[in-house]
Amino acid sequence: MEKDRSMDKSRSSEVSEQLLIKAKEELGETDSIREESLNLIKEWIQSHKIEYSSLDDQSIRWFLRGCKFNIKRTKERIDNFFQFRSKVTEWYSGRDPLSPELLDILNLGTILPLPGRDDDGRKVIIVRATIHDAYKHKQDDIFKVMNMVIELMCCDDEATSITGVVCVVDLKGVGMAHAMQMTPSVIRKAVSSWQDVNPIRTKAMHYINTPLNVHVVMNIFRTFMKEKLKRRLHLHRGDSKKVLTSIIPCDNLPKEYGGKGPTVDFLTTKWKDRVIANRDWFMNPEKHGPFSPF
Repeated sequence: MEKDRSMDKSRSSEVSEQLLIKAKEELGETDSIREESLNLIKEWIQSHKIEYSSLDDQSIRWFLRGCKFNIKRTKERIDNFFQFRSKVTEWYSGRDPLSPELLDILNLGTILPLPGRDDDGRKVIIVRATIHDAYKHKQDDIFKVMNMVIELMCCDDEATSITGVVCVVDLKGVGMAHAMQMTPSVIRKAVSSWQDVNPIRTKAMHYINTPLNVHVVMNIFRTFMKEKLKRRLHLHRGDSKKVLTSIIPCDNLPKEYGGKGPTVDFLTTKWKDRVIANRDWFMNPEKHGPFSPF
């Protein structure tokens, strides 16, 4: 039996009262502002942007919170989101997780959202950016899989639209071939997706196991970054476990990174299975909002 989409589109925000207090303090969100803003965006879509009709209430709330309920900025971010997806087809088409090239990357555990949250309530994501074979795996496929996992995380956890995320980018094993994959055009797309396209609030980016010459590539990243994102970028050399245990609760941090949480292998299998279980969701994006289930 086909699911009643009208009921899905109108479901209420599934976040705790405590988080709604945080949303009021940090985002200026109240029940009345949320409802009024939601209606304004829905009216705008119905009147002028019918091609965005797949956006349901949960997905719109992600955009509103990402723009602190500024209606003008929210509209611009939604426009950017759909335009980016239509232009960067190498990231958003052919998203079959059972295809050999994507399944191979999923088996590597390139991106691993951790269980729980940090002491500030933020979601922590470990990105093992150089775990792949740069001679075998395309960088665009790496970003494709990363986006697939992030979208599922957002779908599962609306609370993160309030708390934001902390990204830990592990550069262990980085080589010249990895650096060569990060061309200025790829870097521009990556930075644009973080700060101008996706509604996720990036609160900090910690790069660990950084080599001496990492500044060469990072300077290109900074060229495309706005000042806010630059301030949230942190490069760490030396003992990565010491760095991570200072910012992530040990119970959530994988054992391989000095914590007491689940292993990298466990998290890799968990997220691979989640992506595969949602194969139809990825292959039929027109049937649902980008951050909501069928």
